[in-house]
Amino acid sequence: MLRARSSTGLNAGELVRGWSLIARAARAAHDRLPVGDPNRTVQRIEAMSSSITSPGQNQAWPGDGRRSEALAPVHGDLVAAARATPPAAAADVEIAHRMLIAVLWVGAELVAERARDHGYDLEFDRNPDSEPERASVRDVFQRMKAIETLAMTGVFRPDVPLGSPSADLGAALGRWDVIAHRALLAHGSTVVLHHVASLEVATFDAFRAATTRAHVLGVIDSLTAERIDPAIAGAASAWRDVENIASQFSFGHSSPDRDIMGAGEEVRSRFSGIASLTCRAEDVDVLGTFTSHLATSMGLAAAARDLVDERELLAPARAINRLLREQNPRPDHLGSIVSAADLHQGRVIPLPAEARQAVRGPLDLAFAASAEAVRRSAAFDPIYRSSLTPTSEPGRTLSRSPEVAPTQRSVARAPSP
Repeated sequence: MLRARSSTGLNAGELVRGWSLIARAARAAHDRLPVGDPNRTVQRIEAMSSSITSPGQNQAWPGDGRRSEALAPVHGDLVAAARATPPAAAADVEIAHRMLIAVLWVGAELVAERARDHGYDLEFDRNPDSEPERASVRDVFQRMKAIETLAMTGVFRPDVPLGSPSADLGAALGRWDVIAHRALLAHGSTVVLHHVASLEVATFDAFRAATTRAHVLGVIDSLTAERIDPAIAGAASAWRDVENIASQFSFGHSSPDRDIMGAGEEVRSRFSGIASLTCRAEDVDVLGTFTSHLATSMGLAAAARDLVDERELLAPARAINRLLREQNPRPDHLGSIVSAADLHQGRVIPLPAEARQAVRGPLDLAFAASAEAVRRSAAFDPIYRSSLTPTSEPGRTLSRSPEVAPTQRSVARAPSP
């Protein structure tokens, strides 16, 4: 991946088309390891990557075509790693986890940078016909930055003991991310979206309190706290709008999914624990948990948006008919807006165009708000924070794996503030 990173003349579209194969191969190699990563970083990156080249996403860009030849050796090595005898020693398994995540980190940064440069080229040309492509490039760039951020939290993961508040929160975040993505893609319904959004709202409220506590403990400096707080509040507000519209489109079908509710509530509860007065500075891992949560939120918003764009988001016909008639009353239209048969039989149907537009707007805001929070969370990374000294415990720093971090730090940059 480092050789690919140093290559010149790479095509951004080819890199994006090849990225999903890299993420899938890394997931296969990860699944061969005898002990899984409790934070599920590779699994989460694979879930976030699968939607980047979905049919709805690549209509304008990157489209169909060749995949980057520069990534082919990386893919081959990952496939070979998945077929090799996995390591047995606990220390070797830990190194394998970090190396897989490091590959994804360097690769995500590469793809994000090339997408950004391609966007600059399109802006420079000033061709009005390229606006759909420019919008798609911006979207892919933001998604890749979220993936890069999530991968960075795995590479620079602090060495925290099992059973500590940070370790438990990291595991809870990983479980929530995987379960929520899986539920959205498997069911594709406004009912699931409603529950995901409501849990994101509750989590962001608890997360905001946790960042305040981290600031009090000196883990987060005043400048970072001032920059991140309005972004967190904005993300919570945006997800609340998603919750409201999804609730209206879920009228009469609001039974909760136990796995989703349990996983989301656990994350909220653990953030609330960090916000409590009993929390200590050593209990707070702002990189591995705070930044990781923000990347997850952005990924979930992107996945839901893809369902809308691909016309796969489903809702009860009665709820669609009721809401659209209330929003667009027409005296000359006395019948139902959706099929009478769908209404009579209580079917769940794909959202029509008018309904998709009503859901897409709040999801756009949630995606943008989460992206802004991810951008501002760059101050959480250890490269920036290494020059800061927490006021509560002067000697405390975030540790890195000596096997991986020094090498990667010299070749790849953390996301820019």
